[in-house]
Amino acid sequence: MVDYPVIKVLPMPFQTVANQRLFQQVAEQIAGLIRSGELGLGTRLPAERDLSKLLGVSRPTVREAMIALEITGLVEVRTGAGAYVRAAVPRADAPDAGPSAFELLAARRVVEGEIAAVAAECASPPGVETLNRAIDLYRVESQRGADCFEADRAFHIGLAEMTGNSVFQRIVTQFWGDMRGPIFQRLGELTHFAGKTSNNIADHKRIRDAVVRGKPAEARQAMHDHLANVEAYFLDEGREATTSMNR
Repeated sequence: MVDYPVIKVLPMPFQTVANQRLFQQVAEQIAGLIRSGELGLGTRLPAERDLSKLLGVSRPTVREAMIALEITGLVEVRTGAGAYVRAAVPRADAPDAGPSAFELLAARRVVEGEIAAVAAECASPPGVETLNRAIDLYRVESQRGADCFEADRAFHIGLAEMTGNSVFQRIVTQFWGDMRGPIFQRLGELTHFAGKTSNNIADHKRIRDAVVRGKPAEARQAMHDHLANVEAYFLDEGREATTSMNR
């Protein structure tokens, strides 16, 4: 039997690797300036476009960072007026900001675009009726001044169910669970484009019509356009709903 020497394991200077989303890294950098006093109480932070250039990140990343800082209580985001330093110490009970809303939209565009295409290949009368009920509910809820979240969710999950693929259904259900995250919800609250609701209904109708006609490519494009519209609203770049007539 060979006797191996005992090797003493010495502590190594390793640190835990932080798995931070990009907007969290931006938020932490700004938070550090607030804590150090570089950005005093009441200071208006630079405009999103300026910050995106200074930090070398996109405007969506900056917007999400501002909302993350607002959730912690460090800044106040005022619609049309920018973000202002509100406190130097974050709230201890601040919730996790959740996933990036813009990354979530990008993932939805890829996955739900294909789901819409598959749905167009295997549309059924019961499935189409589910989409129609969701569109009608969206219209009724919007007239009541509700947020229409459940009607919107019902439409997209209805498309996934139409494919008959349980994995698609699970993925879309997860997407809509993530959309209840603080960042996605706050972006929705800050969106004041007057035609958003009517455009969303028009988008849903266009997707449904392509599905009913059995046109996969049209259904995919309609879903892509719909989610591009949502992203534009979140960036205060309201646009008319894209239709097959003006493509």
